[in-house]
Amino acid sequence: MPQFYRANGAGYRLPPESRSVATNPSGIRAPEPVPRERISGGTALDGLDSRDTRDSARSTWRDVIYRITRIDLGRDKGSAYELALRDQIRAPLGGAFPIAVLNLKGGVGKTAVVEALGSTFADVRDDRVIAVDFDGGDLSDRHGRRSRLTMVDLVKDYSVTRYPDVRAHTFMNSSGLEVLGLPEYANTHWRLERPDVVKVFSMLRKHYSVVLVDCVKALKSSVMEAVLPEAQALVVVSSTPIDAVRKTRTTLEWLCNSGYQKLVGSTVLAINHTEPAQLSVLSCKELERLSALVAATVVLPFDRHVHEGKEIGLDRLSRKSRRCYLEMAAALAEMFPSGGRERLQAPSAHSPSL
Repeated sequence: MPQFYRANGAGYRLPPESRSVATNPSGIRAPEPVPRERISGGTALDGLDSRDTRDSARSTWRDVIYRITRIDLGRDKGSAYELALRDQIRAPLGGAFPIAVLNLKGGVGKTAVVEALGSTFADVRDDRVIAVDFDGGDLSDRHGRRSRLTMVDLVKDYSVTRYPDVRAHTFMNSSGLEVLGLPEYANTHWRLERPDVVKVFSMLRKHYSVVLVDCVKALKSSVMEAVLPEAQALVVVSSTPIDAVRKTRTTLEWLCNSGYQKLVGSTVLAINHTEPAQLSVLSCKELERLSALVAATVVLPFDRHVHEGKEIGLDRLSRKSRRCYLEMAAALAEMFPSGGRERLQAPSAHSPSL
């Protein structure tokens, strides 16, 4: 199997002998001289198997990434580019912007992505950002600590109206991200239901700008029936083994066939390297096909700090990881109702000869 390499902190390239294999994109969309392909209503993904994924032998890794995502990587991504990403993330919001983070498959690093992405938003923006645990997983552990009061207390307290009332039920990390968690699974008989989700959203939209949701894996559930209509964007997290990639395909296909085609067009695909393993040719080709369906694709490198399974701190992530989360947040900020800032231009113009 070909080995993939990180190049210039910007994307992936193949060894010279394997350049005909499609590569994975990284980053956010640049201005679109050619409109991105979108899913038409009710279209299944099966027809994509016949799509030609071969690249010219003369193509470089930058050419392949540009062809897939219209991302112009240029020769370098320096400090000016990072400042532009931060400016994009600070785009004003007139109300709450819920982002659902999901996949049918567990073990893809979804909760870690929620924590790191939410911390990135909170660190860059000057307003309130919250992550909500609807999955009953380890979001509170990844966040650092559990609040004494949980979502159960919030939905049962009909006197909660002001931000300080909500804030009493959350815990804020050093980046400024708040987390609203569920009670510990072993210590409660309470079960999250659709009315609880509706009530949580009704409270949070009054006080927060960005609302990240760590979703349950069961898409066909009453909880997701309440979450998806509220979401204005999605992050679909996929790890790199082929079984996870196929579940990602199923996730996108289900969304398309269940009336959420518009959300698929407002989706960021996060290709998450949960292990320091090589990417197979089969996974690579399938991820390229899936990348053509969504608004943006970001490749998250393997990060030893995340792999430890403990509290996540932005300052402990690798520089490449921090850059990738900035790119993901900026891609989502492009979807803000205000349109965000002007779309980002990479430092130098695309040239097939790079």
